[in-house]
Amino acid sequence: MTPRTKKAPPPVTPAPAPTPEQAAAERVRNAPKARPTPSRREAEAARRERLNPSISKKEARRRAADANRRTRIAQMAARDNTPAKTLMRDHVDARFSLGQLLLPALLVIVMSTFLGSIFPRIVLFSTLAMYLFIALVIGDFVLMWRRYRRIAEERGIPIERGLKMYGMNRMIQIRRMRLPKPVVSRGDSY
Repeated sequence: MTPRTKKAPPPVTPAPAPTPEQAAAERVRNAPKARPTPSRREAEAARRERLNPSISKKEARRRAADANRRTRIAQMAARDNTPAKTLMRDHVDARFSLGQLLLPALLVIVMSTFLGSIFPRIVLFSTLAMYLFIALVIGDFVLMWRRYRRIAEERGIPIERGLKMYGMNRMIQIRRMRLPKPVVSRGDSY
């Protein structure tokens, strides 16, 4: 048997100096805890709360409505962000149209038909007034569409599919209720 010989230990190299970030991380790691370790029950309850926060039904409905509203506004902005629709919005908003009065006028006309049992002739006149007003709104829309087409051709903006209906819907909405909100005031150039 041969005697065992000890191997020489490897040479010790000095450790590189830590960077400021490493030094800060080491201080945080070695810092004393601010509070005692939570019990298992507390840790599990905190984890469940993070995953499924306990909020009231009212708060949950409000959050869902806010998220739904944000989604709708983003989708509407993406849909309405074409040059043709922007021009249509500005064209409709810059002029007065009979369509703005359609909903309030129809409400008054329908309410007057309830007086039919007291004044039978009022139903006939209110029905005729309703059809006449709708015909005037359609005529106003035709004139508006012709002007729009001419302006779009001058500016080189192509007419896209569904633009007539978009213009008609915007025209018959009450100005305060239009979305996106009107940017152009009545009578302004656009």
